[in-house]
Amino acid sequence: MTLLKNVSMLQGGILANSINTVIFDLDGTLVDSQPAALGASIQALSRLGVQVTEADLREVFGGGARKLLNYFLERDLGETHAAQVLEDAINIRADLQLELTSKVELLPNVKELLNLLKDNKFKLAMATMSSCAVVDSVLGHHGLNGYFDAVLTIDDVTQGKPDPEILVKVVERLGSQVNQSLYVGDSGHDLEASVRLGMPFLLVDSELYVRGDARHKLRLEAEQNGFPIVAPAELTSIYEIASA
Repeated sequence: MTLLKNVSMLQGGILANSINTVIFDLDGTLVDSQPAALGASIQALSRLGVQVTEADLREVFGGGARKLLNYFLERDLGETHAAQVLEDAINIRADLQLELTSKVELLPNVKELLNLLKDNKFKLAMATMSSCAVVDSVLGHHGLNGYFDAVLTIDDVTQGKPDPEILVKVVERLGSQVNQSLYVGDSGHDLEASVRLGMPFLLVDSELYVRGDARHKLRLEAEQNGFPIVAPAELTSIYEIASA
C-alpha cells in the first residue's frame, strides 16, 4: 500500500481524529529481535526437554513469554509438569535473552521516525509483551530511552495482548485519549488489542515473526478494518500518516 493511499484513507476514515500520541510495540515493529527472542526460547525449552523450531514458535508467538513457553511445555510435558517448571523456563529464557541483546537490530530509520515524531510534539510510548529487563536492555543498547514518555511491559499488566489492558494503561499514564492515539504493531495480537479498545492501528509488515498464510491473513484483516500498512523501509511515513 502506498503512502498516498494511506494518507487518503486516513483523512476520510480511521484516523480522522487528530492523533497526538503514538504507541509502539517493540519486537518486529521497531527491532529485529529474532536471534534473541526465538533463540532464547528454543534454548530454554530445550533445557527442560522440549524441542521446538523457529517455525513452531512463530505459529504462537505473541502475548508474552509465559504464554509462549507454557504452550510448548504443556504440549510435551502435560499440564501438571508444565506448571511445575514454567517459572524456571521463564527465568532461563530471560537470562538468555539479556545475553543476546547485542544481536537485536533496529529496523531501518527507527531513530529518524522517532526524532520526527518527537520534534513535532507527539507523545510517544511503548507497549510490549517483552519483560521490563529485556526492554530496558534493548532500549539502552540502542540509545532509545529518551524518546518515550512511557514504557509499559508485560510486567505492568495482568493480562497480555490481545487483551487491551496495556494500551488502556498507556493512555491513562499519558493523559491521552484512545481515539487520538495510534498503536503501531506487527502482529495479530497488536491489531486485536487495538480493535477491542477502539484505538486506531497501523501495521508494520516486517515479516519477522508473522509469515506465510498468517501474514496474508493479518494484512487482509488490517485492510478490512481500514488500517494502514507500511513496510520496514517506509517507517518514516508513519509520521506523515499520524499527521494527516
